[in-house]
Amino acid sequence: MSQLLTAALPPDVTRSQVDTPRGCFATLESDPSPAGKRGDVLLLPGLTGSKEDFAPLLPFLARHGYHAVAVDGRGQYETEGSSDPAAYTPSELVADLLALTQALRSDSVHLVGHSYGGFVARQAVVQTSADPEVAQPWSSLTLLNSGPATPASSQSQRIQLLIEALPTMPKDVIWEFMTQKSTTGDAVDLMRDRWLRTCTEQLISAGRWMLNPPSTLADLERCDLPKLVLAGSPDEAWPVAEFEEMAARLEAPCVIIRHGGHSPSVHEPASTADALARFWKHSE
Repeated sequence: MSQLLTAALPPDVTRSQVDTPRGCFATLESDPSPAGKRGDVLLLPGLTGSKEDFAPLLPFLARHGYHAVAVDGRGQYETEGSSDPAAYTPSELVADLLALTQALRSDSVHLVGHSYGGFVARQAVVQTSADPEVAQPWSSLTLLNSGPATPASSQSQRIQLLIEALPTMPKDVIWEFMTQKSTTGDAVDLMRDRWLRTCTEQLISAGRWMLNPPSTLADLERCDLPKLVLAGSPDEAWPVAEFEEMAARLEAPCVIIRHGGHSPSVHEPASTADALARFWKHSE
């Protein structure tokens, strides 16, 4: 059943934080019953997104037996960031992700990255796979509405405009220009609040990642890790055909969630959780 993004959390989802040697990260969590736990899940949000994008999904993952943790990355929404561009380099964000994974103290952590979060997740997998001194810390990788390369030209143009506007225009003015809406409501208030609270340099750096991914699909092909390409449809950023072609190259299953749009974890959380759980159970 399709849902809407809201600031109100489902009953089984809690706000928390994960303390690591690299800082404290704001999270949302949902726990299965201890007797039925199958593993842990770490979920990374997309550009202009936050952990709240996964809130509708988390209880469904818990029902499948997974302790699910959605995180605001460095500089995103409720996690402290920096105005220094060096804080958002690929190596820095991969180090953050490794620290978060280690903090879960689990033998089985499934990594899920949505859109830009998928670019970060795959960079982490590629970087750790290339380092003989680092054991692969993740049990699987899911790219959720995260395509093989830069998004469609219309979306890429919007991202480029954001990168150019952010250093010189107030963020509240950019927000009004982006939305061009006079409507209000819980979801709109949440999206505006996280836009204003997310660090400007994080948004610029994330936008540049989207336009120039630090790792290529060929890099990811060489990584020996179970992979899933999962996408809601329709998606303005990448057409379904690109997801299917990417999955074929990665020798990974491809699942398309009808009516899921760019955020199936919001619009079709039950179907999204079912697809994830099937993949994880098959890969165990």
